[in-house]
Amino acid sequence: MMPEGLLEKVELVSPGTKLRKALDDIVQANLGALLMFVDDPEKYRSIIQGGFEINDYFTPERLYELSKMDGATVISEDLSTIFRANAHLVPDSSIVTYETGMRHRTAERVAKQTGKMVIAISKRKSDINLYFGEHKYKLNDLRLLISRVTQAMSTMEKYRSGFDKFLNTITLKEFRSGVLITDISAMLDKGITLMKIYEEIYPYLIELGEEGKLAKMQVEEVMEDLEDTMILVVMDYCTTSEKPEDAKEIIDNLVSERDLTALKIARALNPEISNLAQATETTVYPRGYRVLKQISKIPLSVCANVVKVFGNLNEITSATPELLKQVEGIGEKRAIAIASSISLIKEKPVSSNRVIQ
Repeated sequence: MMPEGLLEKVELVSPGTKLRKALDDIVQANLGALLMFVDDPEKYRSIIQGGFEINDYFTPERLYELSKMDGATVISEDLSTIFRANAHLVPDSSIVTYETGMRHRTAERVAKQTGKMVIAISKRKSDINLYFGEHKYKLNDLRLLISRVTQAMSTMEKYRSGFDKFLNTITLKEFRSGVLITDISAMLDKGITLMKIYEEIYPYLIELGEEGKLAKMQVEEVMEDLEDTMILVVMDYCTTSEKPEDAKEIIDNLVSERDLTALKIARALNPEISNLAQATETTVYPRGYRVLKQISKIPLSVCANVVKVFGNLNEITSATPELLKQVEGIGEKRAIAIASSISLIKEKPVSSNRVIQ
């Protein structure tokens, strides 16, 4: 995932913002530009040299006109003031840069030296490059962004449908018999793939700005409750820990895996599994966290109390409301709600994709 600080800077130059309007005008006029954003230019007197004092309100039109000069324009970080125009930026020449053009070499060095945002616009290529600290981000063509996001959304919807179908099947198996750990691995694999796609396109959604509002809403709907469900699944089946923070760490580690396999997922749940053949023969039984939390809508702390008393989902499904009421945090209404929800699933399987809502 892109660093949070860099994401915030990309959001500043997204379509619909005043700064992006100025950048687009500069590109369309076939002009180059070097823009530095600081809180106080006096702090960087050794870097910002010469030029003209402006100290006036920032507007896209003013920035565009000032960019017709060769030097850098220095702007306040809150985009309220243009401090200086036609300035000469003199960063430490010993700072490593892999850029080739002088404008971009200067931009990268200034960003690394100051930790501030610097934008360089290429006059020849019309590229807009954003530098922030050690990071570089090249702004994408709007049409390309929309195409990438559209393709990703289509893929995400298919994977979410597959995830929900696996979840539906596993839920029914949990109430009738044990579940093969390979089934759990296959479901988690689809969820992890979804999370990876989301990490990949999230910067694009930010960069789209006003143009990506609808797409962002659709992606968020696809991702709704996904991570929470996966964490609850890990809490149900992991042999080493049932703490939510440990489950989240397991999910995060799996998401960061480049070459993820079914065996790696199975071993994350049960380290004693040594090969895929063993995994295909290993039947596992849920503790009951997911069913209690998502079907009965009770707090996780209360779910933990129920699991602690009854041990697993099989014992929980056999418990009467009278027995459930003896658990700390379970009153008569909650006991009846839990028993009713469990009975409904056991007697009348849900046909919709998202059975746990």
